[in-house]
Amino acid sequence: MGVNEKRFSGNLLVITEFMDDYFTCKNITPSALTSLTSALKGFFRTYNTLHNFYFNLNNFTEAQEKQLCEFTDYHENYMQAIIHFHHFIELVIKDALRFHNEHLANKLGDSKINEAALLQHLRDGRDIGEIKFKDMSVEYNIALKRALELPNSSIKGILMQHKEALEEINILRNMLLHRGARFLLYRQLDEFVVRTILPLVQDILYKCEELWNGEEIKEYWCYDYENCDIDPIQYLANMPKEGFIDHRAIAFYKAVGLALYQRPLERSLESIYEEDLMRVIYDLKDKSKKTCFVCSYDTLFLYPDIDYSSAHKLNKGKHYFNSCKAVCTKCGLKLYNDVNEPADYGINEDEGRIWEYTHLIEIN
Repeated sequence: MGVNEKRFSGNLLVITEFMDDYFTCKNITPSALTSLTSALKGFFRTYNTLHNFYFNLNNFTEAQEKQLCEFTDYHENYMQAIIHFHHFIELVIKDALRFHNEHLANKLGDSKINEAALLQHLRDGRDIGEIKFKDMSVEYNIALKRALELPNSSIKGILMQHKEALEEINILRNMLLHRGARFLLYRQLDEFVVRTILPLVQDILYKCEELWNGEEIKEYWCYDYENCDIDPIQYLANMPKEGFIDHRAIAFYKAVGLALYQRPLERSLESIYEEDLMRVIYDLKDKSKKTCFVCSYDTLFLYPDIDYSSAHKLNKGKHYFNSCKAVCTKCGLKLYNDVNEPADYGINEDEGRIWEYTHLIEIN
């Protein structure tokens, strides 16, 4: 090994495209799509994280929202969402630059041409083939400025349209990486992702026809919703951009999206749900079961609104409880009664009204 050769970073495998017999993924860096998937999973997990700490959207106070921000589980999901959304955006901007010129995403290596002169070349539509570049990628802000000067590129108009999102995601990402102490609150993150980031992502994926085919590359980053009546990402991206923001609806789509990404659930997790304390005590295995509207299996279990830790203290006789939680042991869908009825989001009435279900528990 030479003096200047790095043991690990000097021996990297270069992955520039997915190898697949059925789909093509041209002009876009594979890890950009991997980052997009990671970002969406992190965002979707924030709803379950809220309930892991026994918070509920029905009475989610500002103090609780701030407290949630102190937990490492929220940090993990938030960081995964912000950093990977930024990574996706940065990489596809550089991919668009490389499509124009294979070196345009790299730092300048020509002392005769500075950054301002390069931008003017792009504005004028002049050939940049003679300009020398280093084998080092430029930072986010420089890549963005170059992309905004690209002639005859669909991504230019998209970036101009989503200027606020591009600036905000860069600031939030830098605060995480360089300071690590500032976070958006739960409902702020909802608004930021749904109203600014997802519309940008959708435009990048589906409105850059000369760069890539959005429907073809969907295979590499999106869940399969063939058995589900809804596409949660599409619903979230199409939510109103102004006025009232429905955090209950966002929570519903996050729960569905996470289930779509994680199915089928590992058998070990299935067994944990099957041995849940409530069903061991009350033997409700078949009494509170519905067909899951995500995976279409008869494995959606409804939980009565009781305190499981003191369930054995119930008096003898019949007890009636409404549902407070629904869990699918097949795909992992987990919903709570702080979202509206699934039927309100387009799920069929038979399987989409779960909070009205009345549990009869008999204690002898």
